[in-house]
Amino acid sequence: MVAALLAAGCGDGGTLTQNQDPGGGREGGPATPPPGTPPGTPPGTPPPPGTPPPAGSGCIDGDGDGFGAGCASGIDCDDGDPVRTAGCEGTLWGEGGEAFDPDDPDQDHDRILVDDRGWLTLGRDLDDSNYVWVANSREGTVSKLDARTGNEVGRYPSAVQHPANGARPWDERCNMESAGNCPSRTALDFRRDAWVANRAFGNQGTVTKIANHLEDCVDLNADGSIQTSRDANGDGRISLDDPAEFVGASDECVLFTVDVGGENDLPRALAIAPDPVRLGYGSAWIGLNRARTAVELNGQDGSVIREVELDINPYGALADKRLGVVWFTNAGWQAAPDNPPAVQNVNFTSGTTSRRYDVDQPIPGCGQDVGTYGITIDELGRVWVAGYPCEGAHRLEPSTATWVSVPTPGHGGPRGLVADGDGHIYMAHSHCDGSGDCATLSRFNIEAPFDVERIELRPDGASGSIGVDLDLDGNVWVINQSSSTATRFSPMTGALDHFPVGNGPYTYSDFTGFGLLLQFPRGYFRAVTEACDGALWEQVTFAGDVPLGSAVEVSVRTAATREALNTTDWIGTWSMSPARLQMPPGPVPAGRFLEVQLQLSTDDIGVVPSVSGVSVSYQCPIM
Repeated sequence: MVAALLAAGCGDGGTLTQNQDPGGGREGGPATPPPGTPPGTPPGTPPPPGTPPPAGSGCIDGDGDGFGAGCASGIDCDDGDPVRTAGCEGTLWGEGGEAFDPDDPDQDHDRILVDDRGWLTLGRDLDDSNYVWVANSREGTVSKLDARTGNEVGRYPSAVQHPANGARPWDERCNMESAGNCPSRTALDFRRDAWVANRAFGNQGTVTKIANHLEDCVDLNADGSIQTSRDANGDGRISLDDPAEFVGASDECVLFTVDVGGENDLPRALAIAPDPVRLGYGSAWIGLNRARTAVELNGQDGSVIREVELDINPYGALADKRLGVVWFTNAGWQAAPDNPPAVQNVNFTSGTTSRRYDVDQPIPGCGQDVGTYGITIDELGRVWVAGYPCEGAHRLEPSTATWVSVPTPGHGGPRGLVADGDGHIYMAHSHCDGSGDCATLSRFNIEAPFDVERIELRPDGASGSIGVDLDLDGNVWVINQSSSTATRFSPMTGALDHFPVGNGPYTYSDFTGFGLLLQFPRGYFRAVTEACDGALWEQVTFAGDVPLGSAVEVSVRTAATREALNTTDWIGTWSMSPARLQMPPGPVPAGRFLEVQLQLSTDDIGVVPSVSGVSVSYQCPIM
């Protein structure tokens, strides 16, 4: 089977498809007129624009003028116009140009690998960010654990006071009524930065963003270094009493804290969804529990993009790639005539809401009562909610609005849950036999027979299990509120490891970012090229294999200086090659510097796109 190949070309027939020869091309003009050339045309005359080049040369020439990606004559400023070659300049990465290199400071690779052929492909290397972010509710902090060692590598205030926000002091203890920021949900964005929602009972709720990469932190005091939390003595634990390890409100990796909603609106639900404008970050969606509102925040600065009224009191959330929505669930213990256990979604492009899907399937052994709590989405797009206080879970098939229940008798009250992308659900339990001190993990299939298994955590020191997520190596993490620990469970070996965190952790959202990566497998390549002052950027051309179900999308931004690129909005996306930059969604303004982004994504984790080469062409002003 020949995979779809998006290559240089323009107009009719300029882009290779699954039914065309991926090796087609030409070098220079043809010796004789190709088929379709008008009678009497002299030999050597370029064919009409869009004539497919002959196979085998490796040159991709959409307009037949001898110029194009991989052609000996050079690249083409406009591969749909055979007369626009004079004065053309270009830059090339990949085959025939500068090698794709993750270590090149002028290139940025995020969840992108360079394979044995030297091509870009979607994936991650062993050094990719693999952290567990835990909201320590009573303490008002967030712990960052290395998922491979279990060591705490940073601890940050969950909110930082500023004249522009109403946050409580970071070290004010949460009393669940009138004091403290009381963080609960954490979620990771596409940059792997951490977001935390602060409930702040009786006060102004806030949301904070914490940088994952040191290079994204901000040198606020301009001393040439970044003051941030770190494990200075190497004991795998952050001491709040050691200024070398815990910086507090002066931590320069805490990027911002912003108000969300009004006083006592209770930001609880938190999820990240793609944002076509702020590429590489995503939007943060916050569910205000008391206000019954979903708020979308700008992924770069936390400003409010829009607010959407809901028909439920949102308690948990997760984005869904198949429907292009953010799902919200409420909490069964808040049930009321107008707020029954249910889920509802918001389209993250249009902002429109769905109908409310009321849970109508009791869990066997729980009478007619139903409950909702944590939320996850399996690889088939079904929505799962924990049935707290009833022992079990509910599964919604959105296309038919039908529910199925899975009982987990004797496992305790179900709280958070996560789909592993491989046919299983893991669900954390507390409140066994009326006690909040138990710690149990359920595992069951996403299809009947569900084959429910019980994994006991408490004998090894865990207590009060709340949230569950998977790390990038497939290990299951459980956050234990009563014991102030995080437990790592290996599905491969059955091994259990326990690690201390801050006081009173209360996290059961997407605290490792696994749910986001499962729902939206994507990565990007970025590179900057310099031209001339006032350069007119013509097009970006890429070549490679793009199997059905995957995509490569181009975005660009331009500026007069390299430094100004960072404050310039991206323009895009173009989903075909070449991306003609002066056509919609352009035109791209002139400028000496251009930054190119290729985003690789897939709807099927079994197939990935790859890129063999990228070229950029431009025109310099005639002096």
